[in-house]
Amino acid sequence: MAVGPIPVGKTATKTVKAATPIASTAAKTTTAGGYSGIPATKTVTTGGYSGIPTSRTVVQTANKKQTVNKPVVEQPKVGKSTGATNTFIPGYTPGTDTGGGDTTPTAKTIVSRIPRLDSKGKIIGWDLVYSDGTTGFESNPAYGQEEEDTKGTTNVQVLKGILLARGLPADLVDDSVSFLQTLLKDGIDAESAITIYLNNKDFTTKGGTTVKSPFYTKYGFYNDALTEKYDASTLFNTVEGYKSVVNKYNVNAKFASTDYIQKYLKNKRSVADLDTYANTARLKAISADPNYIASLRAIGAISAEQDLTDFYFDPNVGAEVMKQNINAAAFTTEAVRRANMLTPLDTTRTKQIAAQLTSQGLTEGQISALASQGYENIAGTLEPMTKYSGIYEGAAAKPAKSIQEELEEEEFRGLESQRRKRLAEQNVRAFQGQSGLTSQSLSMGSTSGII
Repeated sequence: MAVGPIPVGKTATKTVKAATPIASTAAKTTTAGGYSGIPATKTVTTGGYSGIPTSRTVVQTANKKQTVNKPVVEQPKVGKSTGATNTFIPGYTPGTDTGGGDTTPTAKTIVSRIPRLDSKGKIIGWDLVYSDGTTGFESNPAYGQEEEDTKGTTNVQVLKGILLARGLPADLVDDSVSFLQTLLKDGIDAESAITIYLNNKDFTTKGGTTVKSPFYTKYGFYNDALTEKYDASTLFNTVEGYKSVVNKYNVNAKFASTDYIQKYLKNKRSVADLDTYANTARLKAISADPNYIASLRAIGAISAEQDLTDFYFDPNVGAEVMKQNINAAAFTTEAVRRANMLTPLDTTRTKQIAAQLTSQGLTEGQISALASQGYENIAGTLEPMTKYSGIYEGAAAKPAKSIQEELEEEEFRGLESQRRKRLAEQNVRAFQGQSGLTSQSLSMGSTSGII
């Protein structure tokens, strides 16, 4: 619309409508005086963004303007990541500089971190204030954990009492508290927790975490290599029993090693038997009978580098085999003791005879006494009987080894030697009254009646 000449002292008002960005209005009002050098005042009011108005006043003179009432709020720069910005401006993309400015984002830092406490004075977390004026909250991950631990304390103490009552060592029970608490927190009742602890390798929580049982780590793993598993109580008492015997007799620590214990368990060596044998080894070491050591090596029970302790603590044999070996050694010792009066030692035969005597229920002591008397008789008869076999039997004469075996059968198995009886009768007829060899001298005080 056209405006005609403006008389001095009159005011003309012109209103111009501008584009309205995001629901904002922009108005421009001009108040002018006359044209004779009288200063004119121009007021510009601009609708801001997000509803924030911005204004400035300009005093205008002819061909010159002067700005007053500063500072003026810097306007947002569209598409620039630095300076005053407004994320609601159309076309603005954070971190993008379309105007050639610095694209490096300004990192905000924590300038204040104040603890937030609960009613009991425990730290729930921290209220944060950042360098850009924003705030936040950081939770305390440990909050509530102490309450959880305290909640299960009573039940854990009950479980500890049960395990200690079963004979488990205090250090193991103390080391097991964390595992037991994990079970309780996962909803496992006390009785089931004890069962899992003693019989399971590990436990997987509802959250997917797997924890290994301390009892398994120290004792339960032995069952992994066994066909017949031990129950937890028996396993614990047996393992600790083996260790106790080793300590009691102050023998080499190797006998209480994991390898030895594993083999003891496999071969079902009882703690009581191991204790008995350990004491026997101690006593025999005191007597230091070289014939016994020689017999052990002869029957292959120990090597040249091993001793009595190695024999009695042998982990590679079961209880029955160990008993047979002990009796075989006792029997063979008496033959070794008279080696200079007998034929060369035949350990296969001595072990066979000892095994038969063992099967009849004879103890080590009984077998030793029987062997001592029997070989004493054989030693006194073998030489003359071998001599007269050659005299009276001619081509049918037997060597000393065969004759000794016949005499052993008579002594230890109750089988009368027909050869000895026949030779005695022949000698009586041929040399009666002329020879010292009589039927009585060839008769043997058999020990077969002991069997």
